[in-house]
Amino acid sequence: MSNAYHSNPLVKVRDLEVTYITDHGDFKAVKRVSFDIGKGEIFGLAGESGCGKSTIAFAINRLHKPPALITHGQVHFEDNDLLKLTEQAMGAIRWSEIAMVFQSAMNALNPVLPLKEQFADVMRHHLGYSNAQAEERALKLLDLVNIPRERLNDYPHQFSGGMRQRLVIAIALSLNPKLIIMDEPTTALDVVVQREILQQIFQLQKEFNFSVLFITHDLALMTQLCNRIAIMRHGEIVEVNSSIEIRNNPQHPYTQQLWASFPNIHENSQHIAITEEDTV
Repeated sequence: MSNAYHSNPLVKVRDLEVTYITDHGDFKAVKRVSFDIGKGEIFGLAGESGCGKSTIAFAINRLHKPPALITHGQVHFEDNDLLKLTEQAMGAIRWSEIAMVFQSAMNALNPVLPLKEQFADVMRHHLGYSNAQAEERALKLLDLVNIPRERLNDYPHQFSGGMRQRLVIAIALSLNPKLIIMDEPTTALDVVVQREILQQIFQLQKEFNFSVLFITHDLALMTQLCNRIAIMRHGEIVEVNSSIEIRNNPQHPYTQQLWASFPNIHENSQHIAITEEDTV
C-alpha cells in the first residue's frame, strides 16, 4: 500500500475499529483502518455499498449511536484525539471545524423553514451572530454556490435537486471548516448536474483550501476530483494511492476488479490513461 500517509496531515486515523453489537453476535464494520488526510487535500474513500465508508465518516464526527460502537483506534484532528474529547468539546468542533454533507443531502434541509432560518441557526449557535449578521453571511454563501440572493427566503421544495445539493454545501461552508466530509454528495443527480456539483466543490476547495473526505462507490467519478484515493473492501482499506495511479496502475486485485466492472468502450485497452489535466 503506497502513499498511505500524507506528509502534512490535518486528520490522522489510526487502527480505527467500529463494531455493531447485536443479539446474534458482534459485527466489525470497520477493521483497524488507518489513513491520513492532508491539509488542503481532497481524499477519496471508494468501495462497494456496505463496505464501511459511511461508518468511517460517522466515526470521525462521533455521530454513531448504539448498537454501533467505536471499539478501537484514534482519530487525530490537528492536536486533538477526537475519540477522547467530551461530548461538549466535540460538539464545538462539529460544523465549525468539521462539517458534513450527508447521503441524500437534498433531504437534509428542513422542509418547513425558509433557507434564511436554516443558515441563521448554524451561525447563531456557533458564532453568536445576530439575525442581520447571519443574513449577510448567508447571502455571500449563496453567491459562492451560484444561487440568486433573492431566493434566501424560499423554502427547500422551491428548488431543484441540484440547487438543494448546492445549498447543503453552502451551509456546510458557513463556518469556514477545515474539513468537509461529503458522503455520496451527488447521489440521485443526473450526470450533467453531477458534473456541475463536482466542479463547484473543486473550485470552492481551491479558493478556501479546506480538506475534503469524499465518499462514493463511483470510482470513475472520484478519479476526476481527488488527489488520493483509498479503496475499501469488507471493512478494510486494501489500497491507497494517487488518483492517477489508482486509475492507470491499480495494484490490488479488488481495485482492478472495480475498474473491470465499468463498460470498456475502447476495444484494445482495459484502462484509459488520465493525467493531471483530466481532473475537474
